[in-house]
Amino acid sequence: MLKPVVIAGVLLATMSIIDTLSYGVRTAGVLARRLAISLALFNVLVIISRTSNLAQAPILGNFPDKVDQGAYLAGDVLTALRIDLGFIIAGVIIGALITPTVINMLRRAIEVMEEKGSLPPTVFYGLKRCWRIGQYLRPPFKPSYLHYFNFRNMPTGFLLFNVFVTCFYSIGVMSTVLAASYDHSVAGTTTMLSGIVNGIATMLLFIIVDPPAAVVIDQAISGKRPVADAKTMNLLLIITRLAGCVLSIPLLPFMARYVLAAAHWVDTYFAAG
Repeated sequence: MLKPVVIAGVLLATMSIIDTLSYGVRTAGVLARRLAISLALFNVLVIISRTSNLAQAPILGNFPDKVDQGAYLAGDVLTALRIDLGFIIAGVIIGALITPTVINMLRRAIEVMEEKGSLPPTVFYGLKRCWRIGQYLRPPFKPSYLHYFNFRNMPTGFLLFNVFVTCFYSIGVMSTVLAASYDHSVAGTTTMLSGIVNGIATMLLFIIVDPPAAVVIDQAISGKRPVADAKTMNLLLIITRLAGCVLSIPLLPFMARYVLAAAHWVDTYFAAG
């Protein structure tokens, strides 16, 4: 079981790194006063993230089949998924450590894209000069960074909900895998029910979390807020993301039971006859 767990974990860690860096995209856009261009550049990394997701999903989806075949126990699947959640946590930490460097690189890339006019020549320009990456490296933390942050004017209510957004997104698919491992008789139904977990995260993200974050960024670009507020929000979003990933470890079996109960309800409601 070690091989699929490690392979899926590496892919999940890659996704986690990119998702963590997405917070820095807005900060780079504020620093360059070009938010739309920064988001367009980040789509290159999103392609990598989606490819990793495409590869790891069938690996996790195979776990319930192995349980049904007698190769694994449901407890083994729970342990494996928690290990993979550990990879996600590691991805958040790695993403946080390289965020200052990526923000600096994105800031330069925004200038290049504004000059080149489109994404392909910008990427080609960067690849030809990748040997210069050393000049963009920044340490993850040093004491002088402390004066960049401004916690007093930062709205905090939406940050708490970001913990749950991250938590539910992290275990949305995993909870269906674990539910199918508990009861293979409704495995097909459970694998299609990740939306009842991810849907909670989606509503929280687009209704509660994203709008206040967007307001802070727009106000920082327009000069109504100091740039330090954008940097502070970036830091707090990463911290709450890490907290959400940690919370997902104990919450995973409870969400799996929730998915399993929903699957049995669907199975009973639409029973033949």
